[in-house]
Amino acid sequence: MIQKMKFKPLIVLAAVIVLILFLISVFRDFLIKSAVEVASPNLIGAKIEIGDLSLGLMTHKIHIKNFRMYNPPGFPDQVFLAMPEVTLNVDVFQLMKGKMHFPLVVINMDKMIIFKNKEGKLNVDSIKIIQEQAAANKGKPMKLPVFKIDLLELNVGKVILEDYTHAPPVRVEAYDVNIKDQKIRNINGVPKLMAAVIVEAMKPTAIRSAGIFAAEAVLGVGFLPAVAIGVAIAQDDVNADLNYSRGRVYQESLKLVQDLGVVKKTDPAKGLIFAKVYGADITITVEDNGWYKSWIRIKARQFFLAKLEIANGLLYQLTERLK
Repeated sequence: MIQKMKFKPLIVLAAVIVLILFLISVFRDFLIKSAVEVASPNLIGAKIEIGDLSLGLMTHKIHIKNFRMYNPPGFPDQVFLAMPEVTLNVDVFQLMKGKMHFPLVVINMDKMIIFKNKEGKLNVDSIKIIQEQAAANKGKPMKLPVFKIDLLELNVGKVILEDYTHAPPVRVEAYDVNIKDQKIRNINGVPKLMAAVIVEAMKPTAIRSAGIFAAEAVLGVGFLPAVAIGVAIAQDDVNADLNYSRGRVYQESLKLVQDLGVVKKTDPAKGLIFAKVYGADITITVEDNGWYKSWIRIKARQFFLAKLEIANGLLYQLTERLK
């Protein structure tokens, strides 16, 4: 009994130490996350939200979940970049010297939404840190923390364009860029990181921005605007399996094209909708997959040419409505 009592204080002490270490870890990650969110409007010129951030001292890695960057001022208060996951390998010794050196950074970006306002200006051309760095490169360099990435691996899903230059409703186009493990080396500075990510995501689309490509050239990331892949004439439709009933998908599809354009003909029994949206001829087919699931195909053509970006944009808007 005496021996058991001797071990009890040690057990309590060990439990207290574990609890303290746990609290330090939690609050450390919370403080880093809060500092990034608070500093971003002044540094980058746009609001940033982080779902979760954890720093592994033993693994030398920073793991970020649900990173979201919002539009700069002058554009809708909506998400610009959505990154479900970002992993950074940290050079701890350089970090102790006040230098941010990352041997490897992996960015998984779900989507980038490009907004064109009524004046025709793009949100990508209004990012404060890129504008300031491009201007500073012509004169005195900006004073920013030392920041270096040896290798960036970039993954991008979709690029969305919301165009407000047209008469309402807003014109929405979508591009499945599907960039996988795009490797970009020797990124020196946050402005260059922003420019590299945006330029690489925009390359496979038909979207062109003189401002961002000019800034990218001044920043010297090392890329040139690629010729847009555009839309393959042989492919003018997109399709998807949806976890919603055929009836709901059909009705939401019908409401969508009614809001955006003109419905020319419907055949509910066959799940068909014919419409005119954004000047393109639209054909929507909805089929029942059973168990409250469905399959949809959206086809778009204009002047006998495929308009995959319009079909993809309609599918994107539909899935947003179904959520």
